Amino acid sequence: MKDYALQLQQYQQLYSQLQQQIQMVKMQAQNLKTLSSYDWQNLNVVLYQARNIMQKVDGISYDLGNVSRKFEEIYKDFNEYSSDINSAKDENARNKIFSDRYKQMQETNQNTLNGTLQKLELANKEFENEDRTISHLKNRSQNAEGNLQAIQATNDLLAYQVDEARKLRIALMDQTNALTNYMAMQNNEKILDDAKYEKMSKRSIKRF
Repeated sequence: MKDYALQLQQYQQLYSQLQQQIQMVKMQAQNLKTLSSYDWQNLNVVLYQARNIMQKVDGISYDLGNVSRKFEEIYKDFNEYSSDINSAKDENARNKIFSDRYKQMQETNQNTLNGTLQKLELANKEFENEDRTISHLKNRSQNAEGNLQAIQATNDLLAYQVDEARKLRIALMDQTNALTNYMAMQNNEKILDDAKYEKMSKRSIKRF
């Protein structure tokens, strides 16, 4: 009888544990029904909008995917400028080459700076939406019911923080890109002037 009573007690404990597990599963299922990840603006959308801005203004930007090739098309070294100028048939042609190259550099730099400012303006317009998103995510985290909701809310906050960090990195890359283009323009203006001056000097020597 004692053995039977002990076995019965063990069955009761097992039944109680099973009931608790069933209740936990029910709660998890309920959480799953109400669980939904907050839909904030995807970073890819931001990059797509930024890329469209640079393509529209025809500037140079890292997010165009061909920044090195486009940079090399605009900015040349001394030998390339000298070769262009020397290929001209007469003085008018040389002046046109010089003028066109100078104009191209100025326009590209202006467009790049303009596009960079437009991209920063686009990011600034998102601040209000980001404030609302952060507030919503914090509320979800604080008012989460059950482990699954708490975990999901925390994951969403972490994912959002990662996206914000990447946006900051993009802004720094935009700033570096604009500064690089500005410095390249100034440097190439000097190189172009030197190439033209060398050609003029050689012509003067030949006359004498």
